[in-house]
Amino acid sequence: MSLREKIEHLPKSPGVYFMKNCKGKIIYVGKAKNLKSRVSSYFQSRDQHIKTRALVDEIKDFDLMITKTEVEALLLERSMIRHHQPYYNILLRDDKEYPFVRVDFNDPWPRIQKVRKRKDDGAKYVGPFGNAGVLNGMLKTVFRVFPLIRCSPYEFKNAKRPCNYYHMKMCLGPCVLDVSRDEYVAMVRQALDLLDGKNRDVKAEIRKKMFTAAQDEKFEQAARYRDQITLLESIGQHQAVVVKDYEDADAIGSYESAGTMTFNVTMVRNFVVIASDSYSVGASIDGPEETLESFLLQYYHNRTVPDHLILPLKLENPIDLVEALCVDQETTAKFVSHGRGDAKDLLELASRNARFYFDQNQNLQLKQKAELEILQSTLQLDRMPRRMECIDISNMQGSAIVASDVCFVDGKPAKDLYRRYNIKTVSNKNDDFASIREVVERRLERGVREDDLPDLLVIDGGKGQLNAALEAAQSFAGLSLPIVALAKSRTDRYGISDKDYKPSASKERIFIAGQEYPIELQEGSPAHRLMTRIRDEAHRFAITFHRQKRQKSSHASILDEVPGVGPVLRKRLIQQFGDVDGIRRASLEQLQEVKGLQEKTAVALYTLLKSDSDKPS
Repeated sequence: MSLREKIEHLPKSPGVYFMKNCKGKIIYVGKAKNLKSRVSSYFQSRDQHIKTRALVDEIKDFDLMITKTEVEALLLERSMIRHHQPYYNILLRDDKEYPFVRVDFNDPWPRIQKVRKRKDDGAKYVGPFGNAGVLNGMLKTVFRVFPLIRCSPYEFKNAKRPCNYYHMKMCLGPCVLDVSRDEYVAMVRQALDLLDGKNRDVKAEIRKKMFTAAQDEKFEQAARYRDQITLLESIGQHQAVVVKDYEDADAIGSYESAGTMTFNVTMVRNFVVIASDSYSVGASIDGPEETLESFLLQYYHNRTVPDHLILPLKLENPIDLVEALCVDQETTAKFVSHGRGDAKDLLELASRNARFYFDQNQNLQLKQKAELEILQSTLQLDRMPRRMECIDISNMQGSAIVASDVCFVDGKPAKDLYRRYNIKTVSNKNDDFASIREVVERRLERGVREDDLPDLLVIDGGKGQLNAALEAAQSFAGLSLPIVALAKSRTDRYGISDKDYKPSASKERIFIAGQEYPIELQEGSPAHRLMTRIRDEAHRFAITFHRQKRQKSSHASILDEVPGVGPVLRKRLIQQFGDVDGIRRASLEQLQEVKGLQEKTAVALYTLLKSDSDKPS
């Protein structure tokens, strides 16, 4: 059935549509109130943006998913964009990269933790925080103001005397001293309020406690409250932007230029501007309203929506969007799009920050583009290597041999595209060339199948490693992927037969297929910086994976000798005691307290570890 025939039979109901290219790959996901009207508009309008025309030229087929309501369509569109990552949609960085603050009030002594993933475990989470550095600074402030627990559960449980933090008056020492749990939990809640921007509320509550303690002649406690207030006031002096009209709001500023839309989220909590975060995305093919809508849906996925959202423009269906944004929270939000008072000031502030972020990115992108153009010229590539990948093998004396594949897009690490490989087919664990062949073949097989290949593939190594990679690539007929090898500085000739060739020891070398001599990179040149950066990142990623695998193997090797200790118990033991040495130091009673560890299994584990520690080294 042709596209025209499919369009004629489209329903007029709400839903989501998936545009596909000639290989059946989804290149755009959109939602519509009326699917027939929306989809047909792509093929009827002549006055289209250049990006829209490029999309339409690629469309060879489309699929639909019909929904009952527009809200369902909005939510489905968001999840499908996150799953398929289509080329023509605007895409935000995954929230898994952003930290949360976690507190479990079911613990006897709740502690503030920084975590990367939010779980449905009954704990309270604050975040995610867009900037880990900012969060670390906020946590330092929290621990300066409130004397909270910092040690691990194991250290807390086995403490014999107060730690140094207690003597510095930075912890109450509930591990060994008689401390009121209610008072401690109240401090934890105040700390969370402080992280949430409620500085004035926290200060008022502490001041009230200070007066009460003074009246009860608890002067030491009152002095501690006084010190907390002093710290909070010093923090407040740095919060210069105070608003009157909005207690809990986000202002969304925007700036569009050169086919890029930049958004800034300026956050107001408890009437104070507490943070600002900016994002650059490609402009939507459907216009600024759809770009803003898609940004909001992705940004507030796993984030709490504030009471007010101050927007740079009016939306066509604000009620449906609010319902979609707030579907997982009890409260709802109100859109503000008028330009008066604090709303106008906050919007201007957010827009200025969006413009500043764009200008910074633009300068950086120009520099990165220049580096890529120089590398393209150096390697005589047909096109600019916007997407580069580098493969590195990590092998220590033939044990736990692994490989890494890191990806740079426009000169920057794209960590969501990093891959790790366990070597499966190589019997001789010291055969570096065979390992390269296996990894390259697996990478190219997936890339051809999914139409997902880089512009340049870099192998960490010399001429032998390059030949191994080229041999693997020969299995894929018609493949035109440039593959090169980057060798670290050496004084030998890498097997080159010409006796007159004497490379300098200070330069990195790129080996290229069909060329007798490698290209020497001038140290500090743009091509040198880019190539060594991706090579060093691949090496770091491979070494980290190798270390984790060896550590896991050492944990498993001795714990697996105990009948009844499976993967779940092994994980609990490591979480409780840190590592095998920590388990070895534990008493039998402490082992028996681990959930799921039966008495006879605990005895067997205790006996094995003690006998193992008594062996001569």
